[in-house]
Amino acid sequence: MESSYGQRGKDYVKWAANMALGLRAGVPWVMCKQTDAPGEIVRNTAFNTAKNYGAFLEKDGAGFKGQIKLTGFKNGDIDLSKASWTYQVGLKGEVQKIFTIEENEKARWTELKPDAAPSIFTWYKAYFDAPEGTEPVALDLGSMGKGQAWVNGHHIGRYWNLVAPKDGCPQTCDYRGAYHSEKCMTNCGKPTQSWYHVPQSWLQASNNLLVIFEETGGNPFDISVKSRVSGILCAQVSESHYPPLRQWLNPDVIDGKVSIKDMGPEIHLQCEGGHIISSIEFASYGTPRGSCQNFSEGNCHSPNSLSVVSKACVGRNSCFVEVSNSGFQDDPCRRVVKTLAIQARCVSSSTVGVSQF
Repeated sequence: MESSYGQRGKDYVKWAANMALGLRAGVPWVMCKQTDAPGEIVRNTAFNTAKNYGAFLEKDGAGFKGQIKLTGFKNGDIDLSKASWTYQVGLKGEVQKIFTIEENEKARWTELKPDAAPSIFTWYKAYFDAPEGTEPVALDLGSMGKGQAWVNGHHIGRYWNLVAPKDGCPQTCDYRGAYHSEKCMTNCGKPTQSWYHVPQSWLQASNNLLVIFEETGGNPFDISVKSRVSGILCAQVSESHYPPLRQWLNPDVIDGKVSIKDMGPEIHLQCEGGHIISSIEFASYGTPRGSCQNFSEGNCHSPNSLSVVSKACVGRNSCFVEVSNSGFQDDPCRRVVKTLAIQARCVSSSTVGVSQF
């Protein structure tokens, strides 16, 4: 192909090789020019995938057009030149609903050995017990490649473990101005997603059925089911922001006894149920810089910031902090619009000798 089609042929061969390696298929399919093939047929040889959407997709023409053979078999070559090609929508396992509790035994499952080599286009199933507690539950599919997952017949959706480029994450993030896809990127060099939420309502105490359809190869033995709790809370509110909705619903405001202009903005922090704010890791009223887990003090900072926020929040499940000079008993920089940035940590109330408020 490279000699016949020049740079286009080289690009196609490189693409096909990368695809085969990515799928770990072992021996890739190779489209070759036969010496005795008519020129017109070779030039028209193509894989028709132009249309990949719309009604009756499976009835549209598809596949190779021209002369094509599969070689290397013990019983000789297989000529596919006159084969009728079409799309197949869905999988046999999906049609049989082998991902459900009622129908999963329709498939002829075999036991998977720990030392088995990763395989493509493979169905896996396992049973697991639900984690204790009421915290959100998630599947860690970081060891898998690309595919779909079901829990007790419920479709979690597709997963695809792609690793983000190592470069491109800025030190600081500013969303102002026109948006583009590389703006404020995070987690460079890390998987784009590995945790997938499983609603508690889908689970039973034990014997939950997990079914995976893996397309590119992965290690299902490293899949785990864990409770996930947000351990870090962050918030950032400016004194120029509007008051929260709960203040607008104040009866005195509704009756006109108090003007909404007399009310200031505030920050509301709240941990998951059964958890409390154990510490304030950062607090700055002034001109703080950075973003969550990367905050720093700016040129303007009230020295009362940490003590005011800690007094209002530590030991509680939720708290409100007023964003104003009066709230911090200080105006750290006059004629400058100030912002309050907070980073707090939540822990389970059962592990701390402090009652939940």
